[in-house]
Amino acid sequence: MRHAMGFHIPLIMSVPWSTVRRMADHRILKTFPDPDGGAVHALAPLVLDGAPAVIGKHGDGSLWTCDLTTGERVGHPIDLDSAAPDDPVPDAEGTIWDDEDFEDEKGEADAYEVVSLLTATSLDGHPVLVTGGGRFDLTSLLGEDYMGGAVRCWDLATGEKIGKTMTGHGLGVTALATVPSERGPLVLSSSEDGVLLVSVLASGERVAEIRGSYNGAMAAAVVDGRPLAVTGGHDPHLEVWDALTGEAVGGPRQIGAPVHTVALTEVAGRAVILTAGDDNTLRMWDLPTGRPAGGPLSGHAGTIQGITLTRLGGRAVAVTEAMDDPPRIWDLTRAEQLGGTLAVPGEQPPTAVTAMDINGEPVVVTGHDDGTIRVWRISAP
Repeated sequence: MRHAMGFHIPLIMSVPWSTVRRMADHRILKTFPDPDGGAVHALAPLVLDGAPAVIGKHGDGSLWTCDLTTGERVGHPIDLDSAAPDDPVPDAEGTIWDDEDFEDEKGEADAYEVVSLLTATSLDGHPVLVTGGGRFDLTSLLGEDYMGGAVRCWDLATGEKIGKTMTGHGLGVTALATVPSERGPLVLSSSEDGVLLVSVLASGERVAEIRGSYNGAMAAAVVDGRPLAVTGGHDPHLEVWDALTGEAVGGPRQIGAPVHTVALTEVAGRAVILTAGDDNTLRMWDLPTGRPAGGPLSGHAGTIQGITLTRLGGRAVAVTEAMDDPPRIWDLTRAEQLGGTLAVPGEQPPTAVTAMDINGEPVVVTGHDDGTIRVWRISAP
């Protein structure tokens, strides 16, 4: 199962600046500045024409890819004219207008709202982009009587929408994931209102609609050949779901506190759930029983906002990004932090983080407020 940052080095007057830079940068494999200098708001890994790359977005919703071999960046506009729902959807009062009235209501898509979240995967061997909308996604398209974020799949080469616009969220999309299944790739989306939707990626056909927890933390993966989703958020418990049937897998796992983000992976042969909440720590829970799987992993000075997964030498590794704090890397098998924070002296923490493999080596990729992309090694030099 793959999905998918470290310590501040103080500047001591007796240590030359060049030495501090070397200490901080020994894990940086590549640095790609952005000639346009726009802040990176999101990143997702993908493979383009056989080369490792990331797709990212700027604050205005514009999309681009960065080749992690050459640093070349290419813009990827998407067909926003096709972003509106294909079928009538209920307004805030629950009214569903007929097709003619629905067509008359369609307005202009807001790229910022359409691309609130993003992830990338492949469909029939071709890279595709999946986007989740913000809470005013449908408002910009259908008017003030509508609210909620839609999910869409896009052909990365042409920018054309694939399948239907997937609606059903009353507020913004908070988490996106894709998993393989017997029905083909599935896209799972969770929202602020706690609704988890499961759809067939290629068509947009709805598979399941699940009531999760408000604030919509969610992760998904294939466990023992079965696509599962884990939800959390406002409630002090986690729930596990069969993504194909929408049925609960066991009862709620009581963890005692709300969570901001969750992840699902395998550690030492056991399926575990990772969570992070208001206490700035990363915690592991045994998926079948819900019991703690080791002690908390602490070190962040801010709230953990994201967990990205990879593997190092067969061991599960998590990369955490936190508010106003550099990313940290954790060896989950050994329950310890790997190295220092992913920080460059004199710079703000990264604005976006992801992880991937390049030529068999796991790396972390960070995006920054000046548009720079950096590739960091996970293993020791």
